[in-house]
Formats: sequence, structure tokens, C-alpha cells
Amino acid sequence: MCRLLAYASSEPATLATIVGPTLSDFVELSKEHKHGWGVTTCASIGGVQERERELAPAVESTLFAEVASSKPTDGALVHLRLASKGLAVDLSNNHPFIHGDISFMHNGTIRPASSIEHLVDADLLAQLTSTTDSERYFFAILSAAKKVGLIEAIAATVKEIASTSDYSAINSITLTPDFLIAVCQFNVAEQSEWKVPFHYELRFAKEDGAIKVASTGWGHDDWTPLTNGKMLVVNRADLSCKILDI
Repeated sequence: MCRLLAYASSEPATLATIVGPTLSDFVELSKEHKHGWGVTTCASIGGVQERERELAPAVESTLFAEVASSKPTDGALVHLRLASKGLAVDLSNNHPFIHGDISFMHNGTIRPASSIEHLVDADLLAQLTSTTDSERYFFAILSAAKKVGLIEAIAATVKEIASTSDYSAINSITLTPDFLIAVCQFNVAEQSEWKVPFHYELRFAKEDGAIKVASTGWGHDDWTPLTNGKMLVVNRADLSCKILDI
């Protein structure tokens, strides 16, 4: 299981500036979610995905602190990893994953990872770089997006996995030059195994020229809940947003 944090902003700014002093509370979560971290950034103009990843917990990482304080961007994904049972603690398994101008991160487990490989086109299956269910989930979305738009592909893939697979959560956040898209979809029966209430729920806020969306467990209970079965779509051109049913 993992913790997610993302933002899209009207002007480039560092993660530390966007989140403010409570970023340290989010980073503290890496004491439990301790199997490494990853950050992708992607400008809304230019659209090149850049990534930093490390196996050290973010709270112990000088590289994470450097990225958070000195890499301004108008769009970013941040992932703290707690490896799912049976998956290796290996840098190749650290989120976010990148394909072209799209980056993606996931919280939850789809069991087994191979159960969704039939949703991935052969050309993409050959490009997998990890052993994770998460990258397979990502590539299933990309496969569907060959036929429909990305937003429609995300919703369709989530519905397919939710109706046919054993899973704890299919929460994800996707970043492109045009959109920030957050999904909340979890198995209610597995919510109670976590000590943090509403563990799988996401929350978001629009303030100070930015939209931020994140997992729970580090405060910000005043942010707007993104509840089970919902998808938040942020248009990076003007930060307009809408919530869709999945």
C-alpha cells in the first residue's frame, strides 16, 4: 500500500511551496510507507516527464528533500511506497511509472498482478519494466486509450478491474501535460485493516493557484473528500475541475 500526493498549479512552484509546512507531515508517513519514493514532474507547456526515485524512505532521503525544495514545476506526482505482499523492494517497482508524456501512480493491490495482463496490448506488455500490478494497471489504461480518450479509458479500465479482479484498491493519479486525473475506487471490506479512518479515500483542495490531491493520514481533513467510485479531472490549462462517477 502507498501514499499519494499530487498537484497542478497555475505557475511553476516547488512541492515544498505548494504544500507548505505540512509537507513534513506527509513525509513522516514514509516511516511506515518505507519502501522508497518517487516523484514525476511534467510542465503543462513542453510536456516532458522527468522522474526521481529512490529506495530509501523519503524521511531519510536528502535527494527527496532536494527535489521537494528546488524543482519548480506546475505539475507533479509524489509516491511513498509500502510494497504489496510478494512484490520485490526494487527500484524498478517504485512509482510513478512513465510512458511517453504520461505518468501514473497507484495505491492498492490487484491480486495477482497477472490477472489483468489480458487487458494490456501485446506491444505494451513487452515494454513492462516492473513486476507490479500497478504498471500493468497503467498499461491496461494505455491500451484502452488507443480506442477512446484517456479519461474514458481510465474509467473503463477501473470498472473492468473492479468487476472482475480481487483487489484492495485501484486508487490512482495520472499526470499529463493537459490533465491531472485522480481515481478513488476501493474494496470497502478491506478498509478496516488500516488504523487511519478512511484510509483509501482521497482528498483535494483548490487554493492559492493550485489544486492538490492526496491520500489521508497526514491532516487536511478539511479538504474535500474524493469518495469511493469517483474520479477527479483537472484541466491544467485553467485548473477547472469536475468530479465524475466511475
